[in-house]
Order: sequence, then structure tokens, then C-alpha cells
Amino acid sequence: MKVSATHRDQLSRIALMQVESLALSALEAVQVLSWVRLVTYLILNTADGVLDVSFPGALRALARTKVFCDENLIETYLETYAKTQLITWDHDAQTIALPPNLGMTARQIASRANGKKGGRPRKTPKTGVVADQRQGNIVLPISGGKDVAHENLAKTHLTGARDKLSLASKSSSEDKLRLNALFSRIGPKAFEAAGYDPARDMPNWGIVRQWNATAVAKGMTDDQIERLICSVVSSVAERQRERGNPATHLGYFTKAVERAITDGDIPDAPKTAEERKAEREWGSAMEDYTSRLACGETGLRRPELADFLAQVAA
Repeated sequence: MKVSATHRDQLSRIALMQVESLALSALEAVQVLSWVRLVTYLILNTADGVLDVSFPGALRALARTKVFCDENLIETYLETYAKTQLITWDHDAQTIALPPNLGMTARQIASRANGKKGGRPRKTPKTGVVADQRQGNIVLPISGGKDVAHENLAKTHLTGARDKLSLASKSSSEDKLRLNALFSRIGPKAFEAAGYDPARDMPNWGIVRQWNATAVAKGMTDDQIERLICSVVSSVAERQRERGNPATHLGYFTKAVERAITDGDIPDAPKTAEERKAEREWGSAMEDYTSRLACGETGLRRPELADFLAQVAA
């Protein structure tokens, strides 16, 4: 198997975690070995580090053929790994994912996206009239435009800090109304997700306005912004409490929130009761289909989850 540079980087981080991670050090040797096999499989055999094990028998097959652990213990292992953030395990959706520190970096994601588009676009030289002699059309200057050479660079947005504040400070009344609404909606929820008590702690969530502006600039919807911020704040706050060093203010979460926004790490929307019911019915139908297929019955139509979701949506 050809291993890419990105995969080699991810695999090297597995080795580093075995040396540095206290969560791994607290596990039994057999659990550590199973974890190494699991995350290695996720890195080398999934497109984005996420594995769907929702179909019948998937978890047993994973335990037996890839992780090589007791089939009866695989879910216990997954829950143990998830509690210590060694993987992400969504029990309801039945998906297993790499932890953030083993996933692809933002730079690697961008490189992969550029590769799919055929590589980076051709760079134009700083001097010269035409960058490429094959160019068919030349954009001519328009009378009345500003000469770049005489532009006041002091007034140009050159730093990331200014860019982050650009949306929050726009004069557009529509933008301001949206940010104000987001602030009123998400600020108290982020404060609560951090575990703070409005009756005892100073209810200050001003930093949330900046998080909202950054997320809006990335093109996220209001619901996506709320899920991302509350999820990151809740997980980081829980981790700090377990370490005996709880965060004392919302500003503590800024780096984690901005990293999640940059990486586009948006949690999935919670499933409705109807969707969960449809998945259970589909699972039962799949078991019946598999059993009948094993008995030699022919002409069967494989149950599709979309059909059951359509039934509950009707």
C-alpha cells in the first residue's frame, strides 16, 4: 500500500501520542494495541477519518478483522476511548472518527482540495503586462481607478486580527442585526456549556460576539455556529474540570473555537425521534434481508435507509 505524506504525518502522531498521552498510559496494554490498530485503520482506509458502522454486523466485523479484539468488548472499548477523547464515537449515528489531534491539519485539507482541482492556480509575475502568452484576454485598466503604487498601505487590511474584526465592524445593518441576534442566542448557551452559574459567576460572554463574526465570515449558518461553539466549549470545559484546572472565563476557549471554525469541525445536527425510529426499522429490515439472503432466497431488494426516512417525513 502506498502511504502518502499526509498519512505518514498522521501515523507519526500515533507514535507520539503513545509516549505523551496520559489517557493512553492509563489503559491496559491490550486496549492501547486495539486503539493503535483502530486509528491506523481509520487513517489508511477512510476518506476523512470517519467510519460508518451502522449496518448490521459492522462492529463485529471491525473487531474481528481489523482491531482484533473480543467482539463482545468492542463497544466498551469505543466508549472508553471516547470518554478520554482518543476517538470520537457517536453511538446514535454509529460512526467512529479520529480525534482532532490525529485528523488532517487545515493545511493538509487545503492541499488535498487543491489536488482534486488539478493543483494550485498559475501564479502571475509581479511585473510584466501578460503573465502567460497563452492568455486570450487582457484585462485593461479602467479610467478613474486607484493606482496601486500610490495606495495607502496603512489603510489596507494586512493582518489576520483586522480581518477577524472586519465583519463585526461592518456598517451593513443586516450584518449587525444578524450578529446581534446570534450574540443574544448563543452567548448564554456558551456560558452554560462552560458550566458557569449565572447566579454565582459574572455573566460575561462578550467574546462570543467575535466567535460569531469569525464563523459568519467562514459562511456557516446560524445553527452550525451554535452547534460548533457549544460543542467545543462543553468538551474543553469538561476536559479542564477532569484535570482539576477548570477554565475561569470564556476567553479561555477562544483558541479551541477558532481552530474548530478554521477546520470546519461542525458537529452533526441532532437526529429527531422520527429519524432514530427510521434507522431502527431499517436496521431490522437489513437483518431480515441478510438472513433471507443467506438462506438462498433470490429476487430480494436491499432495504435503503432513504426509504425509511422518506416514510417518516411523509
